[in-house]
Amino acid sequence: MTGMGRLVLFIYNLIILVLAVIIVGTTLGWLDPQVYINAVLSAPENKIIAGLAGIIVGFVALLMSVWAIKPTPRIDAVTVSQGTDGEISMSIAAAKAIIMRAIRQVEGVKELRPDVVPSPTGIKVKLHTMINPDHNVPEISALLQSVVRDNLEKVGGLQVAEIKVLIDDFTPTGK
Repeated sequence: MTGMGRLVLFIYNLIILVLAVIIVGTTLGWLDPQVYINAVLSAPENKIIAGLAGIIVGFVALLMSVWAIKPTPRIDAVTVSQGTDGEISMSIAAAKAIIMRAIRQVEGVKELRPDVVPSPTGIKVKLHTMINPDHNVPEISALLQSVVRDNLEKVGGLQVAEIKVLIDDFTPTGK
Protein backbone atom coordinates (compact mmCIF):
# COMPACT_ATOMS: atom_id res chain seq x y z
CA MET A 1 0.00 0.00 0.00
CA THR A 2 1.30 3.46 -0.85
CA GLY A 3 2.00 6.19 1.69
CA MET A 4 -1.08 8.09 0.56
CA GLY A 5 -3.19 4.95 0.95
CA ARG A 6 -1.91 4.44 4.48
CA LEU A 7 -2.68 8.06 5.36
CA VAL A 8 -6.24 7.77 4.06
CA LEU A 9 -6.70 4.48 5.91
CA PHE A 10 -5.40 6.09 9.11
CA ILE A 11 -7.81 9.04 8.77
CA TYR A 12 -10.70 6.70 8.00
CA ASN A 13 -9.94 4.55 11.05
CA LEU A 14 -9.59 7.65 13.23
CA ILE A 15 -13.03 8.87 12.13
CA ILE A 16 -14.55 5.47 12.85
CA LEU A 17 -12.89 5.44 16.29
CA VAL A 18 -14.30 8.90 17.14
CA LEU A 19 -17.77 7.82 16.02
CA ALA A 20 -17.49 4.67 18.16
CA VAL A 21 -16.53 6.74 21.23
CA ILE A 22 -19.49 9.09 20.61
CA ILE A 23 -21.90 6.17 20.29
CA VAL A 24 -20.59 4.51 23.48
CA GLY A 25 -20.69 7.84 25.34
CA THR A 26 -24.26 8.44 24.21
CA THR A 27 -25.44 4.97 25.24
CA LEU A 28 -23.85 5.37 28.68
CA GLY A 29 -25.47 8.77 29.14
CA TRP A 30 -22.21 10.74 29.16
CA LEU A 31 -23.09 12.74 26.08
CA ASP A 32 -26.20 14.36 24.72
CA PRO A 33 -25.44 14.57 20.98
CA GLN A 34 -28.45 16.81 20.26
CA VAL A 35 -26.98 19.58 22.44
CA TYR A 36 -23.64 19.43 20.62
CA ILE A 37 -25.24 19.30 17.18
CA ASN A 38 -27.41 22.36 17.98
CA ALA A 39 -24.36 24.24 19.33
CA VAL A 40 -22.29 23.44 16.24
CA LEU A 41 -25.02 24.32 13.75
CA SER A 42 -26.13 27.54 15.48
CA ALA A 43 -23.48 29.71 13.76
CA PRO A 44 -23.19 29.99 9.94
CA GLU A 45 -19.39 29.52 10.08
CA ASN A 46 -19.84 26.27 11.96
CA LYS A 47 -22.33 25.02 9.36
CA ILE A 48 -19.72 25.58 6.64
CA ILE A 49 -17.06 23.74 8.67
CA ALA A 50 -19.47 20.87 9.41
CA GLY A 51 -20.37 20.68 5.70
CA LEU A 52 -16.70 20.56 4.69
CA ALA A 53 -16.04 17.87 7.30
CA GLY A 54 -18.94 15.87 5.86
CA ILE A 55 -17.54 16.22 2.35
CA ILE A 56 -14.08 15.08 3.52
CA VAL A 57 -15.50 12.08 5.39
CA GLY A 58 -17.60 11.15 2.34
CA PHE A 59 -14.56 11.47 0.05
CA VAL A 60 -12.44 9.29 2.35
CA ALA A 61 -15.22 6.68 2.53
CA LEU A 62 -15.51 6.74 -1.28
CA LEU A 63 -11.73 6.28 -1.67
CA MET A 64 -11.74 3.37 0.77
CA SER A 65 -14.63 1.75 -1.12
CA VAL A 66 -12.84 2.10 -4.48
CA TRP A 67 -9.59 0.70 -3.06
CA ALA A 68 -11.47 -2.20 -1.48
CA ILE A 69 -13.05 -3.35 -4.76
CA LYS A 70 -10.08 -2.55 -6.99
CA PRO A 71 -8.38 -5.79 -8.06
CA THR A 72 -4.74 -6.24 -7.19
CA PRO A 73 -2.50 -6.09 -10.25
CA ARG A 74 -1.27 -9.44 -11.44
CA ILE A 75 2.45 -9.78 -11.93
CA ASP A 76 3.14 -11.40 -15.29
CA ALA A 77 6.91 -11.00 -15.21
CA VAL A 78 9.85 -11.65 -12.92
CA THR A 79 12.97 -9.54 -12.67
CA VAL A 80 16.08 -11.34 -13.90
CA SER A 81 18.51 -8.55 -13.05
CA GLN A 82 18.49 -4.88 -12.25
CA GLY A 83 21.49 -2.66 -12.81
CA THR A 84 22.54 0.84 -13.65
CA ASP A 85 21.55 0.38 -17.30
CA GLY A 86 18.04 -0.79 -16.49
CA GLU A 87 16.05 -3.87 -15.67
CA ILE A 88 15.82 -7.24 -17.39
CA SER A 89 12.55 -9.09 -16.90
CA MET A 90 11.18 -12.41 -18.06
CA SER A 91 7.55 -13.27 -18.50
CA ILE A 92 6.01 -16.05 -16.43
CA ALA A 93 5.20 -17.85 -19.70
CA ALA A 94 8.90 -17.83 -20.66
CA ALA A 95 9.85 -19.27 -17.26
CA LYS A 96 7.25 -22.01 -17.75
CA ALA A 97 8.70 -22.76 -21.19
CA ILE A 98 12.14 -23.22 -19.63
CA ILE A 99 10.62 -25.59 -17.06
CA MET A 100 8.80 -27.60 -19.74
CA ARG A 101 12.01 -27.94 -21.74
CA ALA A 102 13.93 -28.96 -18.60
CA ILE A 103 11.59 -31.80 -17.64
CA ARG A 104 12.21 -33.53 -20.96
CA GLN A 105 15.53 -34.57 -19.39
CA VAL A 106 13.71 -36.51 -16.63
CA GLU A 107 12.57 -39.99 -17.55
CA GLY A 108 9.25 -41.13 -16.10
CA VAL A 109 7.41 -37.79 -16.14
CA LYS A 110 4.30 -38.21 -18.25
CA GLU A 111 2.73 -34.82 -17.73
CA LEU A 112 3.69 -31.62 -15.93
CA ARG A 113 1.86 -28.40 -15.18
CA PRO A 114 4.08 -25.71 -13.60
CA ASP A 115 2.88 -22.80 -11.48
CA VAL A 116 5.34 -19.92 -11.18
CA VAL A 117 4.91 -17.11 -8.64
CA PRO A 118 7.37 -14.24 -8.15
CA SER A 119 8.52 -13.49 -4.60
CA PRO A 120 11.07 -11.08 -3.08
CA THR A 121 13.59 -13.91 -2.61
CA GLY A 122 13.19 -15.35 -6.12
CA ILE A 123 10.55 -17.31 -7.96
CA LYS A 124 8.51 -20.03 -6.33
CA VAL A 125 7.69 -23.00 -8.53
CA LYS A 126 5.09 -25.67 -7.94
CA LEU A 127 5.21 -28.66 -10.28
CA HIS A 128 1.98 -30.65 -10.66
CA THR A 129 3.20 -33.88 -12.19
CA MET A 130 1.93 -37.17 -13.46
CA ILE A 131 4.60 -39.85 -13.37
CA ASN A 132 5.11 -43.44 -14.36
CA PRO A 133 4.50 -45.70 -11.31
CA ASP A 134 7.63 -47.73 -12.13
CA HIS A 135 9.81 -44.84 -10.90
CA ASN A 136 10.72 -43.99 -7.32
CA VAL A 137 8.75 -40.90 -6.22
CA PRO A 138 11.44 -39.33 -3.96
CA GLU A 139 14.16 -39.86 -6.58
CA ILE A 140 12.14 -38.47 -9.48
CA SER A 141 10.99 -35.53 -7.33
CA ALA A 142 14.56 -34.66 -6.32
CA LEU A 143 15.70 -34.99 -9.92
CA LEU A 144 12.86 -32.74 -11.10
CA GLN A 145 13.80 -30.11 -8.52
CA SER A 146 17.46 -30.24 -9.47
CA VAL A 147 16.91 -30.10 -13.24
CA VAL A 148 14.32 -27.32 -13.05
CA ARG A 149 16.45 -25.22 -10.66
CA ASP A 150 19.56 -25.63 -12.83
CA ASN A 151 17.74 -24.65 -16.03
CA LEU A 152 15.95 -21.67 -14.49
CA GLU A 153 19.20 -20.36 -13.02
CA LYS A 154 21.51 -21.12 -15.97
CA VAL A 155 19.21 -20.51 -18.95
CA GLY A 156 16.88 -17.90 -17.49
CA GLY A 157 19.22 -16.23 -15.02
CA LEU A 158 16.44 -16.42 -12.44
CA GLN A 159 16.82 -16.66 -8.68
CA VAL A 160 14.84 -19.70 -7.46
CA ALA A 161 13.44 -19.50 -3.92
CA GLU A 162 11.74 -22.90 -3.82
CA ILE A 163 10.50 -25.75 -5.96
CA LYS A 164 7.64 -27.90 -4.69
CA VAL A 165 6.67 -31.12 -6.44
CA LEU A 166 3.13 -32.47 -6.23
CA ILE A 167 2.54 -35.91 -7.69
CA ASP A 168 -1.03 -35.65 -8.95
CA ASP A 169 -1.43 -39.08 -10.45
CA PHE A 170 0.32 -42.17 -11.76
CA THR A 171 -0.05 -43.46 -15.29
CA PRO A 172 0.57 -47.02 -16.37
CA THR A 173 3.68 -47.71 -18.45
CA GLY A 174 1.67 -48.91 -21.46
CA LYS A 175 -0.23 -45.67 -21.93
